Amino acid sequence: MKVTQRADGARILLLIPAAVLLASGCASAPETSTAGQGSDRRPTITAPTPAQVRTDVEPLKRRFPQLGELTATKWVGQVLTKNSVPEIPGPTDVSLDGVAQVDPAILTAITGSGMWRESAIECGVPQEIAAEVRDTKMWLHSEAFDKSVTRTQYTGSFYFDKQSSRVYFCTVNPKERTS
Repeated sequence: MKVTQRADGARILLLIPAAVLLASGCASAPETSTAGQGSDRRPTITAPTPAQVRTDVEPLKRRFPQLGELTATKWVGQVLTKNSVPEIPGPTDVSLDGVAQVDPAILTAITGSGMWRESAIECGVPQEIAAEVRDTKMWLHSEAFDKSVTRTQYTGSFYFDKQSSRVYFCTVNPKERTS
């Protein structure tokens, strides 16, 4: 019996240094990012420099074919950083935010079915395109439509203004559609 008690005591003594190492922070959890998480996707993320405003539609058509032919578009793509320092190592998150003119017939078809609600643009509008968006309040939004575009492969929200036939999109890491 004394031999077993000594063995148990020795095991406990061996476990104490491991517990001390764990408690000292060697196994602390990594800092988490909120990038790509719904409407709360960028509260601590900033872009280090102003983004270039783009007007080309091809990159948008490849990512959002459900929107049909887009015209009069202004959008920005930004590398997302945390506290002005790119998160290293690992892949870099990229946001794609913009506004575009949608064919009125496509807009009617999109917003004519499903569950839509009037909403403010909840994901924030980059300063570089804020003048294009103007009022961020009375837009139509549907989470079901968002999922149909993103296929839950990335985060994205799409807001429609029926009066001006425009769409506002805010996405993180949007994928090109192959089908």
